[in-house]
Amino acid sequence: MMNISRSSNPEGKAQKQCRSGFTLLEVLISVSIVAIVLVSALRLQGQSVTMNESARFYSTAPFLAQQKMAEVRFDPQRFMGTDSGRFDEMPVQYSWRVVVESLMLGGVENDELPVYDVTVTIHSAVTKTSYVLQAYFHAFDEEI
Repeated sequence: MMNISRSSNPEGKAQKQCRSGFTLLEVLISVSIVAIVLVSALRLQGQSVTMNESARFYSTAPFLAQQKMAEVRFDPQRFMGTDSGRFDEMPVQYSWRVVVESLMLGGVENDELPVYDVTVTIHSAVTKTSYVLQAYFHAFDEEI
């Protein structure tokens, strides 16, 4: 005959088996925390890309505007009125717009000084922002 004995604690109650694992509530809470962290990280990534594009524009646009201003100063008659175009050599789509107006400024003793009012605008199609450079420079009498 076989003797089967049951182990019990000193109080005579049966022991509970210890189960390892996670409850459904613990899993749901941890998945929620991970989702919140991932959404925040993705939002920061998107903002980082936008800020990078904006910084690129505001560091490139002044040079492009100065380049276009130099072209206007070299031959203002070519740009008289309003002219626009694109910088095709740039990897990002930047466009330019030039407005040139001739003005006569009154000077001392009723002398008039011919000047050009030049406004160069650089626009980015990616960031939808613009950079404006305005200058006044002397126009020689034969140019006006």
